[in-house]
Amino acid sequence: MVRFGRSYVTVSEIAQQLFCEYKLHLSVIEGRIQTPAMEMGIIIHDEVFRGRRVNEEEFINAIRSNEVVIATLPLVASIGGVNIIGIPDAVVFMGGVARAVIELKTSNKWLDRLFDSEHVQAQLYAYLISRLGLGVNPLVMVIKVKRDVGITDKLRRNMFSTAIKYLTSIAELPARVRFRDFVIYISEFDKSIEVHLKWALDYWLMHREPKAMPSIGKCAVCEFNDRCPFRAYNPNPNAINP
Repeated sequence: MVRFGRSYVTVSEIAQQLFCEYKLHLSVIEGRIQTPAMEMGIIIHDEVFRGRRVNEEEFINAIRSNEVVIATLPLVASIGGVNIIGIPDAVVFMGGVARAVIELKTSNKWLDRLFDSEHVQAQLYAYLISRLGLGVNPLVMVIKVKRDVGITDKLRRNMFSTAIKYLTSIAELPARVRFRDFVIYISEFDKSIEVHLKWALDYWLMHREPKAMPSIGKCAVCEFNDRCPFRAYNPNPNAINP
């Protein structure tokens, strides 16, 4: 039985578990989690990365007939009796095979740091790609963009074309490549992601209770600060903790 009677778990929810699982737990209880719609449309980016929606047949024909295709598509696989759903920002197909997954993140303060939750989220997309037979051990690319610049079409084209360049030329991994407005983190597929996945699914399968991961920084900005028994930061020091 899956916790809360859910029939699926999203990759982004699993990533949130690594940030603070108890926060995720409270979010689901209060209905604040925005889960992706089960929309099976596929968006293809052409040579100038302008997206167009296609069906499954058109998608297969596109990756078979083009040397490089960048696509945004839903990934669904049953793992341990739980349906895992993920929609990465982009999957790079070369020669009909998924060679890399790209995940975009926005940040200002933490542009030069890749957090575990961000790394694991991207690795889980690569794991689903492998499970679905779309590619074997694809590279993982996380692009962290300055939040205040905004992700324009021009910037997106620049990031994707730069990522493809390094995908075909990078010699040593892991790698971090710094640009003015973004940083690209490139790593190999890590099979130990299964350890993180098992830990996460143990919560959803009710093999254990949610784990709190409090810190002053996290708790100070958490919307559940006023009701969390594990908070490390109290905005009202005169109040009695629950």
